[in-house]
Amino acid sequence: MKNKMMIRRILIGLFLGIVVTSCTHNDGYIGPLFGKWQLIEMWENGTMTPHDSLYYNFQSSVIKLQLVHRGGIENATDNYFGSYVREDDILKFKIMEPSWFETELPPVFKLKMNEEYTFYIEKLSSSKMILTRGEDERFVFRKF
Repeated sequence: MKNKMMIRRILIGLFLGIVVTSCTHNDGYIGPLFGKWQLIEMWENGTMTPHDSLYYNFQSSVIKLQLVHRGGIENATDNYFGSYVREDDILKFKIMEPSWFETELPPVFKLKMNEEYTFYIEKLSSSKMILTRGEDERFVFRKF
């Protein structure tokens, strides 16, 4: 009886150990791009617009864009999901429209659903990221 209980506990422990460690690689860390980035400046044609309510979140191959609507004590958040690929200093992503309802990205993102966008990574450190698109668009992020 004691042997069966001991074997059962060992098997349960091994099973739980495998389940817990197999879900993510390196706790989901994918390098300096991993995590939540807050857009703080958007430059277009030499004009800077400050921001504090747009966030880009990166994990594995998934990107989540967030728009926070500030409202006193409570904030509402709109979330948009897609996939991305990073190849050296190039970041490509596409935000997908959910199949169950039609939606559009708010104009503040300057992006459209279901279109692939290419950004060039000008700077990427543990606390700051600068992306450029074309010759006249520049996006400055801070790690949040």
